[in-house]
Formats: sequence, structure tokens, C-alpha cells
Amino acid sequence: MCIGFICCEVYTAGNTIADAKTNADRLTFIKKLGYTPLCDQPNSKTVNLPEAFYDVYKNYNALQISAGYDLSQYKGCEVTIYTYTINPPNGYTGECVVNLIVYNDRIIGGDISSAALGGFMLPLAREKK
Repeated sequence: MCIGFICCEVYTAGNTIADAKTNADRLTFIKKLGYTPLCDQPNSKTVNLPEAFYDVYKNYNALQISAGYDLSQYKGCEVTIYTYTINPPNGYTGECVVNLIVYNDRIIGGDISSAALGGFMLPLAREKK
């Protein structure tokens, strides 16, 4: 159960509200971040954010905060995570994905990552060219 509504809907690519109601909205967001989606349809799953953040979530939230998000405002909330395959960011190789965390049709966080051996996880920030 979420207590109250906290507005944390600004994203780094243009400082506008990140609407994520439709697939087209989410694809536009990814493109504005400077990434190229390799698929039009995401994998998605619904999860509950934990009510208390321990080491893993504290570390993940630190990544979120570095990009202007804060998942601690959504502890205990049910969110949907949309995962899209993208071209790797500059300096990286292998299969990469963008994970968008959505609450009430708004992007509240996410990451750019690779699960490959020696993979990486980056915040949702504009790709540096």
C-alpha cells in the first residue's frame, strides 16, 4: 500500500514529465534518452517494491537518485517493469536492455544494463555521444 502521492516524474532527457501510459510513450522516452530500441514490444512484470530497503535496494536506489529519481517514495507500491532490448551504449558491447519502472502510468526509475558476465548497470541518463 502506498502512503500518499509523491511527484517524482521528471526525467533527465528534457526535464519533462515522463508519461508511460502507452508503449509508444515508453519508446519515445527511450529514444529521447539517446538509445535505439531493438524491439517494439517489451517484456513486462508487475512487482511490489519492498517496504524496507536493505543493501541491494539501497544500492539500486542510489543509482536512481543519481539520475533524479527516488524509489524510496514508492516503498510497498505495486509497479510495472518494462524491459526493452536496446543498442549498447557507447563503450559497451553485448546484449543490453533498458528497464523502465512505471507507477500510475509514469516512469519513476529504471536502468540501462547487461546481464552478461562482467555486465554493467547505468542510470537512466542521456547517452553521452
